[in-house]
Amino acid sequence: MPAPHGPLRAYYRLVPYLRRLEPERRKTWASLAAAWAGLVLPGTLLGIWLWNLGGGWLHLLAPPLAAAAVAAWLSPSVIYPFKHEFKRKIIRPMMRELLEDADYAPLGSVSALDLQASLLFNQPFSGVEGEDLVIGRHEGVEIKFSEVVGYREHESQGLATPLAPRSERGFKARQVLFRGLFFVADFNKPTRGQVVVHPDRLEARLGPVAGALQPRRDESGLVHVRMEDPRFERRFVVYASSAEAAHYALTPALMERLAEFREQVGAPVAFSILYGKLYMAVATHKNMLEPPLFGSLTSPHVFRGYLEDVELFLSLVEALGLNRRIWGDGTWP
Repeated sequence: MPAPHGPLRAYYRLVPYLRRLEPERRKTWASLAAAWAGLVLPGTLLGIWLWNLGGGWLHLLAPPLAAAAVAAWLSPSVIYPFKHEFKRKIIRPMMRELLEDADYAPLGSVSALDLQASLLFNQPFSGVEGEDLVIGRHEGVEIKFSEVVGYREHESQGLATPLAPRSERGFKARQVLFRGLFFVADFNKPTRGQVVVHPDRLEARLGPVAGALQPRRDESGLVHVRMEDPRFERRFVVYASSAEAAHYALTPALMERLAEFREQVGAPVAFSILYGKLYMAVATHKNMLEPPLFGSLTSPHVFRGYLEDVELFLSLVEALGLNRRIWGDGTWP
């Protein structure tokens, strides 16, 4: 029987560590349940007591809701020690099983420069926050990805008050421009041009008519290019420095795999191919590598959930042929 490899090998090698963490998971779950019960139950009883004294609905609901808000605020601090140990003892070794030269930073993120370089966003970011940064090589291809929140800060004027009618004090407000997963990989096809692909929100509603309604050029001056693959066209809209560049980069096999990837992740996907890099943004709120509290750590089903997103990206590297340098040293037309 051949030796297990990839995710299966990672699971078998990490089972002993998962078993050692299982008591900590149960202890954390019990602490979290006790914290909620210790706050919400007294709040509920207080609300009922106020109701019996002649109070209205506000008196009945306000105490338990306030207690639940406090419990929700305290929950991350209760979970953090277990979460930290899980990522240190499980996720980091798992990444080293799946990737060559892997480096994992639980509190790290791809940079704002990566997001801006992708040309996928039409507004500049003031900053980027994220977690679960993974850097490594797969089949010889340099890759990195993380969960990301990219935001823009703007000044909001403080409200005037009778005591400070001319107050000019303001405060910084944040507007989230992107939340999801962001992936960067080497694109081992000689490049000289730009191809940027966005989710097509019109095609699903308007069908072929959508092509006529798409802007001829995007904000960076790239031209709209219609592709021949109808499945790909239903999902994406393509802008490129030229039609030749788009058709050269987006081969039929690549378009088919990207359409499949979009259906697998079940979330809007945008990507670009620029100067030897493939950038991909997946707009999802899913936490990629969070430990489960309500299921056994040693369950293969639970463990596979940690790997789904990672495997999708790694399979994309293989399916798109990013690991095959078969194009020589030429350049795009």
